[in-house]
Formats: sequence, C-alpha cells, structure tokens
Amino acid sequence: MIRQAACSLVLLAIIFTVTFNLEVREMGFASNFFALLVVLGGTLSATLIAYPLAKLAWTARLIRKSFTAREEMNASIEGIVRLAHIYRSRGIRPLEQAAAGLPPGLLKTGVELIAYHTSRDKIEQILLKEALCTHNRFETAHKMLYNMARLAPALGLAGTIISLIRIFGHISDPQNLIGHMSVALLSTFYGVVLANVCFVPLSNKLREYMDLNELQMDIVQEGILDLCDQEHPRAIRYKLETLAATLGIPEGAPRRAGLALVPAPERAK
Repeated sequence: MIRQAACSLVLLAIIFTVTFNLEVREMGFASNFFALLVVLGGTLSATLIAYPLAKLAWTARLIRKSFTAREEMNASIEGIVRLAHIYRSRGIRPLEQAAAGLPPGLLKTGVELIAYHTSRDKIEQILLKEALCTHNRFETAHKMLYNMARLAPALGLAGTIISLIRIFGHISDPQNLIGHMSVALLSTFYGVVLANVCFVPLSNKLREYMDLNELQMDIVQEGILDLCDQEHPRAIRYKLETLAATLGIPEGAPRRAGLALVPAPERAK
C-alpha cells in the first residue's frame, strides 16, 4: 500500500509537470487531452493514494453488477427450497455435496455450517458477521465513489488555475488571451461533468444496489435458519416469499444482481 501511494504521488507530480509544460493555445485534441489528464488522471491517482487498487477494481465490478437486472430474489428462494428438499429427503451428506457446487456467498457458508453440524445460534452469529463484512465492503466502495465525485471538480479547478498561470505568461500578447481562456475553462467543465454526470449517479446507483442486496441477505439468512430447523420446503417458500413482499420486493419483479448468493434454480441440485 505504501508503494502504491508513492507511485500515485509520483504520477500526480508527473501529471502536473506535464500540464505546466504543455503548450495549448486553442480548442482541439490537445486541449481535451490536457483537461482529461488533469481531471480523470488526477482523480484516479488521488483515489489510489487512499484505497488499494484491488478495492478500486472490486468497486468497478460491483458497479457493473448493479446494472445487471434479473430475478435474483426468485432464484435465491428457489435455491433454498431445493436445498430444503435435498436435506429432508436425502440427508446431510447430499446437502454437503450440493453446497460444494454453490458459488461463494452467504448461502454457501450457511449450508456448509449446517453440514458441519454447527449449532443454530452459532450459524446465526456467523451469518450476521459475514453480512456485516459484506455491508462494510459496500460502504467502502460507496465512499470511494463519493470521494471521487468531490475530487473531480477540485482537480478541474486546479487545471483551470494552471492554465490561468500560463495565461499570465502570455499577457503581452492580448490577441491570444481568448484562446487560452477557453482552454483554461475546459478542465473545470470536465470536472463538473464527471462529478455530476458520472461519479454522483454511480454512487447513487451503488447505494440502491446496497439497499437491495441487504434485503436479499436478510432473506437468505432467514432461509438458512429455516433450513437448519428442517422446516418443510413449502413452508420455507411461503415464508420467504412473504418476507420478500413485506420488505418491498414484489414477487416476479426484475431484480438487480446480488453477491452471487445462490446459482440459478436449474444449477442448484
């Protein structure tokens, strides 16, 4: 992390050095490159000083997932019901084999704990801790986007100040001042646009995804505890569907992708 922060500081120094020495007199490719270099490059570099690269990459994957619409909740409920059928009709060993085919997530953890004969109270505690860890990772991603939304306008203003400083060096040639002013304001424009059209909407999208995923984890936790109690699959289905409706998730409505808590029904065997 120290090496990454040092590299990011060096990159920021290079960006500002280049922008101070890059001669741009009129609007065009060079001026757009100058503005984007300061705003986008500076924002990413400043973010990498505070956060590991792995968290930035995970945030990007999380944002991509938030735009994937599918019936995630229905798939989760169907998967839990199928596991309940396996547990009641075939026993603990087939349930353990079914858990091996589940993707990493809350459901896989819960089923494995049941297979290891963990007590119900202990399972509930472990699931709550894992859900809390997942929520904290989501919060980190949300804060990262929020900070990027704050950084972009500030770096856009920094780019404008750099251009204004260079304008003062050409004050003896008033005919070129208008061209330099247009270039100077371009970085502020990019900073405002990136913050309010990109980072802020993505932050709000991620917050919506976080709220929905938290509801999904609540329902999956309830299903795992019912599975531990060996309740009837029909009773589990009714309870989870009722809970989903109570939490404001209409049955059959398109869902946003969650944390891969359960595979599609045809794969949960």
